[in-house]
Amino acid sequence: MKPLLFALLAALSLPAAAEARLSAPEKKMIQAVERERERTITLLERLVNQNSGSLNLPGVEAVGRMMRAELEPLGFEVRWVPMAEVKRAGHIVATHKGNGRGKRMLLIGHLDTVFEPDSPFQGFKREGDRAIGPGVGDDKGGMVVMVAALRAMQAAGTLKDADIEIVLTGDEEDAGDPIEIARRDLVAAGKRADVALDFEGLADENGRDMGSISRRSSGSWEIRATGKGGHSSGIFGPGAGNGAIYELARIISAFRTELPEQNLTFNVGLIAGGSTANLDEAKIRAAATGKTNIIPGIAIARGDIRTLSRASRRSG
Repeated sequence: MKPLLFALLAALSLPAAAEARLSAPEKKMIQAVERERERTITLLERLVNQNSGSLNLPGVEAVGRMMRAELEPLGFEVRWVPMAEVKRAGHIVATHKGNGRGKRMLLIGHLDTVFEPDSPFQGFKREGDRAIGPGVGDDKGGMVVMVAALRAMQAAGTLKDADIEIVLTGDEEDAGDPIEIARRDLVAAGKRADVALDFEGLADENGRDMGSISRRSSGSWEIRATGKGGHSSGIFGPGAGNGAIYELARIISAFRTELPEQNLTFNVGLIAGGSTANLDEAKIRAAATGKTNIIPGIAIARGDIRTLSRASRRSG
């Protein structure tokens, strides 16, 4: 995963003609980012090495404390908004009061990643101008770019008059429920802002940066298939049938072959089956038991569905 930070630093190597057109404060900002390159990468490493899977509440809080330590010296008033009522860690909301004469800016990022503590993908690794690790691009790299930009503004003298609010959510990858509470502070901040910037990466297609003009929804689904248990010698017979795992596989295969349409995706993220199969309370881990000579009585699959319209969601 290539973080936003390295892309930003590469972009700062401007041709002489382009650099000559920059204002004095803009030149100071570029110099500040270049001067603090290693400090910024060190911050990225620290953030990535702290696991902050959405359901690792202490880990998300730890990343929140790290970001507080970066924002307060820049003049931000930082508060932690706990989200125990939606079973998530909480959010950082930080405010910088300027002179009130400019645009009110909202900067958005998130503290959490999709990689929980039991994920095999852990830790920061650097290979030249590449960084690898959970959250390097989404979204710890984004938060690091945010901090680097704010430091550069401070060095250029442009931060002191700026009216900026920052919201770093702790559950972007797995939102708390009800969503009205989980996103309450972000929505309120959006209503106060004139301009909002989201510090996540753009897509790269054939070497070209691509932005989004719309965003698909994200929902989840679960299927439980059951079958008649018995000895494996009877599988496919009229008395035993196909068993739960074959039936679940048939349904999922039909998803793939019969339902595809433009802008619709449906991913299978977790599957388990056997004589017994269960999901944990968070529904992100599964446990199953079985033997090779027993027809499975239950199979469970969970996944997500992403659509661009409600009509597509209904048809999917």
